[in-house]
Amino acid sequence: MTLVIVVPCYNEEKVLMETTKRLGDLMQKMITNKVISEDSRILYVNDGSKDATWDIITLLSQTNTCVCGVNLSRNVGHQNALMAGLEVALDMG
Repeated sequence: MTLVIVVPCYNEEKVLMETTKRLGDLMQKMITNKVISEDSRILYVNDGSKDATWDIITLLSQTNTCVCGVNLSRNVGHQNALMAGLEVALDMG
């Protein structure tokens, strides 16, 4: 089973590295235990952040194979960002 964890982000530069570490550790345990596929991902959805959130997502996606991101052109709200991420996640499967 492939798991895609969708995480809406708005001005999250201070917590993204720690969030990625914690989610990545959890995903690695599930992959090792063959609960989820190695194709599983953390999908960050940047919801028009005004800080370095998108830059960090971009960096993480270049250095961590389980991280990918979607950059929305403006802030559309938490629920809409989540829906956008879910639509992308469906296309990934």
